[in-house]
Amino acid sequence: MELKGKKVLVVGAGKTGKAITDFLVKNGAHVTLNDKGKKPATFHSLDPSVETVWGSHPEDLFKVMDLIVLSPGVPLRLSPIQKALKQGIPVIGELELASEFIDLPIIAITGTNGKTTTTTLTAEILKNSGIATFVGGNIGRPLIKLCTDPGPYQWAVLEVSSFQLATASHFHPKAAAILNIEPDHLDWHPSFEDYSRAKWSIAKNMGTDDILVLFAPLLGHKPPGIKSITYTFTDSGDEKHMAYIKDAALCWQFGVTFLKVPIQELAVQQTHILLDMLAAGLLSGTAGAPKDIIADTLRTFQGLPHRMEIAGQINGVRFINDSKATNVDAVFWALKGLSGNIIWLAGGLWKGGNLSALTSEVEGKVKAIIAFGSSSNLFKNAFGNITKTIEAGTLGEAVTKAFRTAVPGDTVLLSPACASFDQFKDYRERGKAFKGYVESFKTKFNESRYVSGK
Repeated sequence: MELKGKKVLVVGAGKTGKAITDFLVKNGAHVTLNDKGKKPATFHSLDPSVETVWGSHPEDLFKVMDLIVLSPGVPLRLSPIQKALKQGIPVIGELELASEFIDLPIIAITGTNGKTTTTTLTAEILKNSGIATFVGGNIGRPLIKLCTDPGPYQWAVLEVSSFQLATASHFHPKAAAILNIEPDHLDWHPSFEDYSRAKWSIAKNMGTDDILVLFAPLLGHKPPGIKSITYTFTDSGDEKHMAYIKDAALCWQFGVTFLKVPIQELAVQQTHILLDMLAAGLLSGTAGAPKDIIADTLRTFQGLPHRMEIAGQINGVRFINDSKATNVDAVFWALKGLSGNIIWLAGGLWKGGNLSALTSEVEGKVKAIIAFGSSSNLFKNAFGNITKTIEAGTLGEAVTKAFRTAVPGDTVLLSPACASFDQFKDYRERGKAFKGYVESFKTKFNESRYVSGK
């Protein structure tokens, strides 16, 4: 891809947009950076040659470009983007741009849930195997950073979102995984079919020597034309798959070799995390990780923040931070992994999905729902006739009501099924706030106990 002298518009001025801009300038492009928001007071100056346009997406700006590069999350359906496409102006994403300029073999991981855990585990296994690994994509560093700082890497392991795949026509990973496909981001994608199509597109350019790792139930939905070798994993004991759970152990078949890790040896044992471990084992194995390193890395894995993370215990009530659960499927697995006596904190910015899919887990397990944020009424309408449902304005108010409702033996679970943007910058900020509220109540409880002499 020739960039020198080209007029390039970068849409979206976040971390990735800045990294794209830096790369383009270094390669001789004439860059304009555009964002619909107001210029942040904390915005750092870029190269003086870069023009910036804030507050809107002017159609005239898009019309005069040689290339338009979108940051992740910028929807293709925006009117100026659609008009630019009709005019024949190429529109790509950061993933597509970066992959044009790197030669490393790539492991790319997508799915509705489990991407970050699987990406982290795969990268850790490779690093522990002595394989120099770049980790990035939708987690941590944008892939474009690898173009400006190539380093001594042997593999790149990327978390890849549907947003990124929707703007990547020629992206070609050496190995890829689709962990699951459930309704999500329907506020961005026009339909579930469009969302699903974006996920499957991760494999469209893969060849007959490449490896596609699939959750077994997806196999029957694989689109025609995918040429890669397919490895499947499952939570059943079916040995026809490359990885499976049998006899209370994780099992992998690597050609003529076999690996078995008893679940009791693992620090994290939730079913959905075990599935991520199966996928990570297959992916890292294809990149040359020895099976003993795979097993040792999985045994020492402690989980990730904001994913079924124990936030504290107060007077026999356990508090769990699952702020990363931003869609219905993630909440399903969270509820499924708990035995009952749950006070479920749900709400935020609704992205679409089918709440009725949670009914089987809510019935008999969830003793109360505290619904907060802009979508609180959705949860009340969906579950108000099944279990006690209380509305709250903010997360802080929801935690207060949960604390007053809970009795010893209960579990207060923050698993929102929604994005955080109605009240927080992202799910991390929401999770940190939740942990802060729990810590505050823990302090107050301990102080009151001390004062009363109990």
